[in-house]
Amino acid sequence: MKVKIDFVSNSSSTSFVYIAQGMLTKDDFFDAVGVSATSPAAPMFQEMFEQLLASIDRGDRLTSTEDIDALEGTREFMPEVLTRMREAVMQGRIVKTGHLSSDAGMAEGVLCTEIFEINSERFFINAYDNYW
Repeated sequence: MKVKIDFVSNSSSTSFVYIAQGMLTKDDFFDAVGVSATSPAAPMFQEMFEQLLASIDRGDRLTSTEDIDALEGTREFMPEVLTRMREAVMQGRIVKTGHLSSDAGMAEGVLCTEIFEINSERFFINAYDNYW
């Protein structure tokens, strides 16, 4: 019998891609998710926005199709998302990958325990790589 005596994680993490012409704004985020600034849920979505923005800022900017080709075959992004990323790079749009962790607090934890995609006129976020 084997007994594990070191650290065991019960955390979740999610990889995501952010594609846009510019950086994410609170107004764009709230519009895309359908939340009013006066909603009782607004503080939670404000925190989600802040966590996403911080993760985007810390993320890796992909500037060439070769950068995206390097992700091919990994479990992080589906082929359709990789295609969308390549097209965005060729159009000169911002393409950044980032990570979220459930260890960072409740709002980020909620984002980590759900797969999600936000597809608005102003930006695209795909966070389908979710694992515990």
